[in-house]
Amino acid sequence: MCGAPAAMTGLDGLRERLRPLPEGGCLIGISGGADSVGLMHLLLPLRESGLEIQAVHVNHGLRGEESDGDEEFVRRMCRELSVPLRTVRLDLGDRRDENTAREARYAAFRRIMEETGIRTLVLAHQMEDQAETFLLRLIRGAGPEGLGGMAPREEREGYTLLRPMLEISGAELREALRQAGIPWREDGSNQDTGYLRNRVRRELIPLMEEMNPGAAGRLARTAETVRLENLAMDREAEALLRACEGPEGLRTGPLEAAPEALACRALRMWWRRRGPVLQERELNYEQTRRLYGLTGSERGRIINLPGGWRARREKDFLRLLPPGDRTKNNRPKRDGKERLPG
Repeated sequence: MCGAPAAMTGLDGLRERLRPLPEGGCLIGISGGADSVGLMHLLLPLRESGLEIQAVHVNHGLRGEESDGDEEFVRRMCRELSVPLRTVRLDLGDRRDENTAREARYAAFRRIMEETGIRTLVLAHQMEDQAETFLLRLIRGAGPEGLGGMAPREEREGYTLLRPMLEISGAELREALRQAGIPWREDGSNQDTGYLRNRVRRELIPLMEEMNPGAAGRLARTAETVRLENLAMDREAEALLRACEGPEGLRTGPLEAAPEALACRALRMWWRRRGPVLQERELNYEQTRRLYGLTGSERGRIINLPGGWRARREKDFLRLLPPGDRTKNNRPKRDGKERLPG
């Protein structure tokens, strides 16, 4: 009597858990670290079914000879695997923070996709990355939209971004690479706890794992649950926004009749679409509360918003005022007080 087939282990077992898979052609971001090296080896067998793979390595130059060593490692690996490689060297000047490096890296990815015609970018974010992102955003006071973490699939500015390893842990990936005898590079800057993400990775998550083993995986699943619920809430907020929007502004009646959480989400959506293009597009908690409080305020009340913008309560609608708008009745009342919801 035959028993059940044994579960696949190593890279083969992890490959079965990749979701979603790229189709046609894709660009893979390769740093040389275990995560991106693992992603490359997990995707390679898909070439047999017609997947075209190209790699891109971005050298930020932040770690001198170590950065150059990463680049040479990636070049050698891609030659051995017969994977076409594009390399990009960045000069970040005096701005060497994580956000600047990430924005420059994504800009480089977009340029290469335009040059190659490949419209799918695959990145190596895994389970612990998702847990770290959730905790970082929680620490910074993010709302539900932010706590949804990273999506396995995103549509961005004409291209598709895939993160197929969000259900795979870094420990599983490293063990699979060790079993297969596949080397990778370690980023020395990951040891620097001067970066908040590194402190979360090296101090906070290990402490949580000590208190409750498996915590990182549960945090990642919580982020995914929040993301899925966000999608449902966004559909409801979109419908509410359509019911409110008019040529004169945003009608307050439907907002006042809606549940507060839904009204606040619709107001943040309105701000993202009608407000200024800022680095921090999302309204924070206090700004959202002030804007929501304006829906039940008296006519003529004005509140300040980011970027020099303001919002004014009219008879039965809200209007956004760009900087410099000094038309009649656009000045805040002298006491400067703003009524907040109770």
